[in-house]
Amino acid sequence: MQYDPKRRKYYVRWRQNGRQRIARFDTPEDAESLEQRLRAPARAEAQSPEIAALAARLAQLEAQLAVAQEQHVDGPGDGVFAYETKQRTRYGFKFRQSDGTSSTRRGYTSRTAARKAKQKLEESIRRGEVKVARESFEAFWTKLLAERKPYLTKGGYEDMETHGRLRLLPFFGPHRLSKVDEDLVRAWLTKMVALTASTDPNERIAPKTVNNARSWLSVALGEAVRKKLLPSNPCEWVKPLPVEKVEIDYLKLGEIDRYLQACPDYHRALAEFLIGTGTRISEAIRVRWDDLELDRALVRIYRQRARRADDNAPTKGKRFRPVLIGPGLVETLRDLQAHRQEHGIPDGGWVFLCPPVKRGRYASRTEPVAPAPNTVHEWHEAALVDAGLRDMPLHCLRHTAAAAWLATGHELIFVQRQLGHASISTTERHYAHLEVKFMADAAARTEAKIREAGRLVPAAA
Repeated sequence: MQYDPKRRKYYVRWRQNGRQRIARFDTPEDAESLEQRLRAPARAEAQSPEIAALAARLAQLEAQLAVAQEQHVDGPGDGVFAYETKQRTRYGFKFRQSDGTSSTRRGYTSRTAARKAKQKLEESIRRGEVKVARESFEAFWTKLLAERKPYLTKGGYEDMETHGRLRLLPFFGPHRLSKVDEDLVRAWLTKMVALTASTDPNERIAPKTVNNARSWLSVALGEAVRKKLLPSNPCEWVKPLPVEKVEIDYLKLGEIDRYLQACPDYHRALAEFLIGTGTRISEAIRVRWDDLELDRALVRIYRQRARRADDNAPTKGKRFRPVLIGPGLVETLRDLQAHRQEHGIPDGGWVFLCPPVKRGRYASRTEPVAPAPNTVHEWHEAALVDAGLRDMPLHCLRHTAAAAWLATGHELIFVQRQLGHASISTTERHYAHLEVKFMADAAARTEAKIREAGRLVPAAA
């Protein structure tokens, strides 16, 4: 009895009437049963005890070999091996790199997956598509960060650098890039999961933060695949952590006026603008009079305040968008402009200004400046308290705009374009459950058409 690792079959060979015969089986028991039946006549004819003992020993060795092969311990010639982890049995394989040195890959969930990966990798090596990567993950990450910097926004670059410095390099940094496999990524994720449950507030991180770090890791390993330094991206097999979806809070239609009435004069126009346009606060405070076309009831949004500097940056996604506004907001903006002109208030071209103060962060200013996001957050929190409303982040005014549009019968495509989402799927993920008015009107119109069509059909005689 022998084992064929490529076909994963057990087979028995024998001669019958001078011809070679062969039979294949899925299990070693079936193969051994046939072999015993074939050997029975030979054992009956054997007279020597020594020959019988040798035959028994041979059968025992063949059975041990079959068991070893069944457990996938270094199947002959295929280089695939099994090993145990805390979770389950994993598989890996040995191969020769392009420089002739031996190496291994691990972390596959089945022997078949390991064998296919080995074949694919060896073919890529033969074609010169996979190179030997001896540099560390830290060295690769440092070069990638420098390469990506010109193509990222300032905030995007800071996000990538922060996740690398705090969460990726401490774990992956010393490892060779070529040794980063599925098992290593899972070990890192396990460590991150432990931090999400930490009782130390200085260590604890949110699952979404872990997923963001995993995304940057996947970007780096994907780039390594593109540069032929890795055969595949291990992150493809390590799913993000499940994140509980929390209902986004917003001001209901009946609460919007209460909120605006509670706003001080220096915040009311900005608050009305945030609710009427759905812009982010970083976008709203960078709007200039040149960006308004009040005759067309339109605002052009194409810049935002830089994250850590009083400077401009492209909008999220680097997308320009026109936002339509209602006549009430148009009137508010016209009145604001006329008031400044009447009283000779310089604004430096900014639509929204920080009010004059004698102390604090704006006390030493010599020119009109737009307020910082943190300042507007303080105004917003005070307005909620004065209006007797529940606490909610300033960003909820953006959600308020989307909810108000949907509550008054507008379609998701309108909300997407107003908010500047790159894909309708983003809008649908956040706001589809609020599209009640449009859905109710559609159902009522359909029912009315059905009844109307029924009245037009003559009754049967």
